[in-house]
Amino acid sequence: MRKLTQKKFSISIEQKRFLENYRRWGYSDRSSIVRDALNSFMKELEAAERKTLMKKKAQELSSDYKEGRLTIFSETDNRDDR
Repeated sequence: MRKLTQKKFSISIEQKRFLENYRRWGYSDRSSIVRDALNSFMKELEAAERKTLMKKKAQELSSDYKEGRLTIFSETDNRDDR
């Protein structure tokens, strides 16, 4: 099992009430619902960051493609002639 660390942070009254109902959401304790929410948020941010980087790279390459300096290959272009 991985080691957990404790942090103190402030939340709103509404968030406190939500966490108090952790069993309603199928969690064993308040900490587990916070960890799960944070993990989901981290994945969402990382995916958004990857998407932004891919979009930026596509924009960088689009001018090269339009000017004929890049070509798009299909799977059939990669086959060996036998």
